[in-house]
Amino acid sequence: MATEKFQESLSTRTGIKDGIPICIGYFPTAMAFAIICRNVGLNLWESVLFSMTNFAGSGQFLAVNLLASGALIFEMFIGVLLINLRYSFMGAALNQKLEGGIRGVRRILIAHGTTDEVFSVAVLHNGLLSSNYLLALELTAYLGWVSGTAVGFLVGMVLPRALQLAVGVTLYAMFSSLFAQELRQKGFLVLAIAAVSALLNSLFVCYFHLGAGWSFVLAMLLASIFGAFLTPDLEKEQQI
Repeated sequence: MATEKFQESLSTRTGIKDGIPICIGYFPTAMAFAIICRNVGLNLWESVLFSMTNFAGSGQFLAVNLLASGALIFEMFIGVLLINLRYSFMGAALNQKLEGGIRGVRRILIAHGTTDEVFSVAVLHNGLLSSNYLLALELTAYLGWVSGTAVGFLVGMVLPRALQLAVGVTLYAMFSSLFAQELRQKGFLVLAIAAVSALLNSLFVCYFHLGAGWSFVLAMLLASIFGAFLTPDLEKEQQI
């Protein structure tokens, strides 16, 4: 009986069921992303391809905003790499929960579909995760993101200009959600790191007159180094 229940929890059907709330949440966010893409000059297929090949909400919002500010490709690459670096840690954690024997294309697809929300749902399950469950979970979420991008671009063609410009605030909402997760897990120490990053970014832009891309990248790097020095103390406190 217990074995049957365990197998059922890892089924494709359960993966789809668990992915539907993520799909619904992704859809309007992807619509906002598509409207921003349209505002910076991307066409429908470029916007959809962007979501299909990246599937990283905060990273995509960052990239398109850096593109709008005139940042260089290298600046965009470094910025997106740093903000998406957390996925490598999520992937390592998920790898410990995967059933054995998952290789090749399936493993690549699972890696591509790993997001904050997918990871949060997947790790709630006890025991090992089947590839069928994970792929169903990720595909359901992925469809919400890609279809939302397509619909958002088309809707953006008829929205008033004022509403299209207001969608830009979505970037800050995405970062606020990431910040809230870190704040719950690590406490107000995260505030200090965020404050250092904001201060450095302001100094680079206003005082040193750096471009938006380089100022963001340098501020993120230096704030990360600052946070790395504080991490050992934080780990000691958690162990105590």
